[in-house]
Amino acid sequence: MEGSGERLVLNVGGVRYETYHSTLRAFPGTRLYQLTEPPMGGTLAREVFFDRSPHLFGYVLGYYRTRQLHCPPDICRAVLEEELAFWGLADAPLAPCCWLKLSGGDGRAEDFHAWEESELGEEQGLLGPIESPNSTRAQGTWKPWLWALLNQPCSSLAGKCAALLSMLFLLGVLVIFFQETSVQLDYFTSNFRPLEPWDGEKEGLPPPQAPTPGLVYQRAPHLLYLELLCVLWFGAELLARSISCPNKIKFLRSPMTLVDLASLFPVLVELAVGRRAERHPRLCLVLGALRVLYVLKLGRLLGLVEKPLALRVLAHTLRSSWREAGLLLLLWAGEILLFGSLFLYGELLGTGHGQGQSEVHFADILTCFWWTVITLTTVGYGDIYPMSALGQVTAAITAMAGMLTSVLLVPILLVRFQRCYAVALARQKLRPSGTL
Repeated sequence: MEGSGERLVLNVGGVRYETYHSTLRAFPGTRLYQLTEPPMGGTLAREVFFDRSPHLFGYVLGYYRTRQLHCPPDICRAVLEEELAFWGLADAPLAPCCWLKLSGGDGRAEDFHAWEESELGEEQGLLGPIESPNSTRAQGTWKPWLWALLNQPCSSLAGKCAALLSMLFLLGVLVIFFQETSVQLDYFTSNFRPLEPWDGEKEGLPPPQAPTPGLVYQRAPHLLYLELLCVLWFGAELLARSISCPNKIKFLRSPMTLVDLASLFPVLVELAVGRRAERHPRLCLVLGALRVLYVLKLGRLLGLVEKPLALRVLAHTLRSSWREAGLLLLLWAGEILLFGSLFLYGELLGTGHGQGQSEVHFADILTCFWWTVITLTTVGYGDIYPMSALGQVTAAITAMAGMLTSVLLVPILLVRFQRCYAVALARQKLRPSGTL
């Protein structure tokens, strides 16, 4: 073998690099190290050609010289790994500065794929890509046409008319629901005294009137029949969607499907019970609570307009942050149990012993947990409050812990939203149409 100080020319992609044999012998077992070993019965080559990227080879040769592996700022991780594997440096550690840049690129790639999957799922929905209603009707496939008519109102004039009619029925049933609440309030105002004791004598206020015995709950029959008409339209829409959707399982698992199905029961149950419901006002209250589902049906109106990019990115950010949200809820649960228990024993130890007070103002520990919830959220209704020094110290610590805990999720959502929004904008520019 010749001296280690002999030089070798490496022609990589037409660019000539000249270095010493001693430099290439830094990492035994690599491809460049083998160039320094003479073949059996032969001599060492003075110049070797490699059909590789000369730009990346400069970083590879720099690793032999400085023992620190760097990479270009715009390099793809897969390309870098392939190049290192070719030179026998697959296990070479990347410098910390370049590792951070490359990890950030990997994060953006993961965000890109996650956003693609999210957008693909929204576009496909329950049927996959939905064609235009006019084209599907021309082909004779009435099920995709009916599904597009009900779920893509902006795709045709008939879809817009059907969506407008559904919106009118929805607004009508909401007006009936609000009118029903006034009837219920009048009934319970007339039949039940307030929970708070009356103390308006000092202000010259008259005492509350005694409840009217035997007053029944009555509802205007025409409102019930008008509500039935709206519900029949909602039922027809639900039936049409269930028939035209081939993926029945995914359709039945959809939250809006469950809302549509549950909103049919209140008026049907009230019709089945008949006038007996007037003697059971609690049943009417339960049915009224179920009618709140009418408000959730307003989510259908989001299909009338194209959702802005920022709103879609926000929804994607919330869906992708369920792990962090779950950990935050566990932290909240632990704080509620901890500070609720401390508040209970703080009040018990701090009151009734030489302070002129021997009664606590809460019934059980569940009441203390309720106090912890409203204190952690810094709401502070004032129905329960500490009356001892230990309780006040606990309340101060609880309020500060609540403020610190509530802001933990904000930076996580903000950073993830910025990353997803940048990815969404890049994806939007990649599409020829310019729209997502």
